[in-house]
Amino acid sequence: MRAIQMIRPEAGAAALADDLEPPTPTAGEVRVKVARTAICGTDRHIFHWDPSVTPMLQPPVIIGHEFCGHIESLGEGVEGWEVGDYVSAEMHLVCWRCRACRAGNQHVCERTRIAGLHRDGCFAEFVVVPSTNLVRLNPDVVSPEIGSFLDALGNAVHTVQSATSIAGRHVLVSGYGAIGAMAAAVVAFEGAKSLTITEVAPGHLERARKWANGLGSKVPIHILDPQDEGPHLVQEIRDRTDGGVDVVLEMSGAPIAIQSCMSALYPGGEMMQLGIPSGSGLELPQFSQDFIFRGLRWQGILGRRMFATWEEMLSLLERGLKLDHIVTHRMPLDGFHEGIALLDRAEAHKVVLDPSA
Repeated sequence: MRAIQMIRPEAGAAALADDLEPPTPTAGEVRVKVARTAICGTDRHIFHWDPSVTPMLQPPVIIGHEFCGHIESLGEGVEGWEVGDYVSAEMHLVCWRCRACRAGNQHVCERTRIAGLHRDGCFAEFVVVPSTNLVRLNPDVVSPEIGSFLDALGNAVHTVQSATSIAGRHVLVSGYGAIGAMAAAVVAFEGAKSLTITEVAPGHLERARKWANGLGSKVPIHILDPQDEGPHLVQEIRDRTDGGVDVVLEMSGAPIAIQSCMSALYPGGEMMQLGIPSGSGLELPQFSQDFIFRGLRWQGILGRRMFATWEEMLSLLERGLKLDHIVTHRMPLDGFHEGIALLDRAEAHKVVLDPSA
């Protein structure tokens, strides 16, 4: 079997292995032949051996956690699934016993293990997952390319869903990387009153403008580069949104963006925080005045709800949500390093790998 392995605990130590034994499903597991798999921001952190992920990995380990494919074999005791079924899977493996799991909040399980970090993932021809984590896909609705990044789409949908509502409200998406682009598409699809997108990377800005121009949406879309707007950014947003936005979907994690977003919110507004600041701390000058005294709501977003978010995003696709523009590059499995380089330069959104090519 061919697979991309992180072979040593150091930056850049990912390599294509072509002589691995295909994994064998144990009781309750299935083996899936991977049709497509997509590179995620977490995979970039792993490749660069960032401190945020290094405690989770013990190389050698096959990385990757976004995929779709067809069931190739069943472990003992698996029911309700057949060889050939078209599936994806939730790659967060939870305990089902902790307080969070028992309360229905498996996405914040105390003992979460993640395929592609704690155990072998899906940058491979085959991957083994628990049958309880499988998600059935409709091939007439979900193409393999879209199916390859449902994990990431789940993060975007969960972020959007966490707001009180979207329809008829002024919404700001801060950061138009891949998940920001998905969230923007959902916001427009769900009928926001207006959508403002802020982004600094030239490539992402160009993709945002191309998407907005081709959308034909009744939702007004404003795309702003904070570097161009400078100190006038917040006022520009307020002027375009009758005093401020109602909802911020913060995807960038940049401290200056978080501060600007908080200031751009209308009193009583809410900010959904998916972006993770790169530093260990975050300074918020005038926190009392900007947050407490304006009655804002600020919520951290982690992963996807199991499996409510999956049901919602599959429903969005069935209702007509279009995401073809998210896939910017298609490559064979050995294109992994090129894909990482494209993502590092912000020249791609989703790089989809085909293990059979």
